[in-house]
Amino acid sequence: MIRSRCLLIPLLVNVLLPNAGMSQGQAVTVSAELDGTVQVTLANGEKTKIQKEPGQVGVSEPKKAQDGTVGWLAEYKVDGVSYPIALTLIIWRAGKTIRRFSTDQSFYSWVFYAKGKQVAYHVGPLHGELKSHCELHDAMSGHLIAAWDGDLQSGSNRPDWTKSLSH
Repeated sequence: MIRSRCLLIPLLVNVLLPNAGMSQGQAVTVSAELDGTVQVTLANGEKTKIQKEPGQVGVSEPKKAQDGTVGWLAEYKVDGVSYPIALTLIIWRAGKTIRRFSTDQSFYSWVFYAKGKQVAYHVGPLHGELKSHCELHDAMSGHLIAAWDGDLQSGSNRPDWTKSLSH
């Protein structure tokens, strides 16, 4: 009986400790700061402030995926427009920016998909969009997985990955 308890303790340590160690570097929260930076709080309580991109004036739509990956839209001033425009989607994981997605138009909305392995977004002109243009990308490589043009207001004929996107 004592021998089986001695074997059980190392087994429990091996099962429980790797999971605890892996979660320490994962993001728990992500928030936009008033100065246009982003703050990420990790599972161990450590807070990381992520500096703005060159020319960036603000941040919108900070989000966290199930795997601890975080992302946000970087906003910029554009000549002739009185408000900041979201032109870059930034994806951050484990202490570094892993991917930037840019557009010549504007990001309307974005979501993590497949537990953070993919990102989906809706881009378009500031005014007068006739069809919504949505893309699904691999978060690490940036590879385009799928694209869809259609009506986001319609519930029919939409791929599942567009269901959380809006205009």
